[in-house]
Amino acid sequence: MSSATRDAAPDILRGFALWGIVVVNAGFFAASVDLGVTADALTNWGDSLVAFLVFTLAQGKFYLIFSFLFGYSAHYILRNPVHGRRRWVMRSVGLIVLGIAHAVLLFIGDILFLYGVLALVLVAFYGRSRRAIVRWMAWIYGLFAFALTTLAALTWLGERQGVLTTTERLPAAVAFEETVVSGTYLESIAARTEAWLSGGVLFVAFQGVLTLVAFLAGVLAARSGMLSAGGVTPTTLRRMLAWGLGLGLVVQTALGALWITNLQSTTPSATLDLIAVFGGFLTAPLLSAGYVGVILWVMQSRPRVPGGLAPMGRMSLTVYLSQSLVLSLIFSAWGLGLHQQVSYGGAVLIALGVTAALALCAHLWLSRVPRGPMEALLARFSTLFLTKE
Repeated sequence: MSSATRDAAPDILRGFALWGIVVVNAGFFAASVDLGVTADALTNWGDSLVAFLVFTLAQGKFYLIFSFLFGYSAHYILRNPVHGRRRWVMRSVGLIVLGIAHAVLLFIGDILFLYGVLALVLVAFYGRSRRAIVRWMAWIYGLFAFALTTLAALTWLGERQGVLTTTERLPAAVAFEETVVSGTYLESIAARTEAWLSGGVLFVAFQGVLTLVAFLAGVLAARSGMLSAGGVTPTTLRRMLAWGLGLGLVVQTALGALWITNLQSTTPSATLDLIAVFGGFLTAPLLSAGYVGVILWVMQSRPRVPGGLAPMGRMSLTVYLSQSLVLSLIFSAWGLGLHQQVSYGGAVLIALGVTAALALCAHLWLSRVPRGPMEALLARFSTLFLTKE
């Protein structure tokens, strides 16, 4: 789809999601490479408020919007009967390669590798009926919810019997953090790789499940043209706003309060932490849908207001990778060395400032070039082995 004919909503939503993703990632660059936010990082009430807001309003919500949009765009590639599937497979392989490079060189919280792997899985679902896809989504989500509930219950039993008193960090993560604080960039590559590999299985298992569900939801939305002009009905929009900003926001606020209270308690409970985090992720789709509803509503009532997000959305891959590059230089020892040296609230403000600068760069770039550099590279890679019919 060319930039002249492409729908505006997906680009605007991608740009919007990048702001939420960066505030969640800020803690992993600035405070703790594997935990993101720790009690030690919250030195005053302002930091605590920011941590509460990030947990409540951002954590687990914006990556779902991004995943939903990934599935949405998949439809427009896979529906091509000639080259669609081959192009999608090559695109997926390209994301896997980029993800490995991103995780090894810049950020262990990379999402691109996971996207590439699950994009290949998505091919098996794409041709199925809407009814079959909805059933798969329900089963996947249900089994995931059961697994998380079981894990929380086992943790509670362990705490009650005195078997589990604290949660231990992975040694590889601790070693990587030491490198971030006082090592060189070359030293960080090996440490970052080991930390990524040691925690990669858990990350894929935890975040991958809802990512796949969001992919499938995006495919169904694309089939109905939900994000096209007039694609969402007023009734559907009202439901998204009501459920998302009503029940979704209330639940997330309650879980955020539980999480921040437990984090700063003198005797924090691993069970309460899991309940807050797991509950936050399981109910995140409600608030994510509410955010999408807000953007679509604003686009209908004030079309020019969210338009400034579109350039970031069109260059989302470039901006995402650039966020990691700039933040790693700011917070790591081989850059400005601000890891664990600034308040958590300050780190979030820095991340937002970096994103604002990248948003301006995206606008300037696209005023001269039709595609972002990483988007052009991935597009070129995805068509390497296509033959003209």
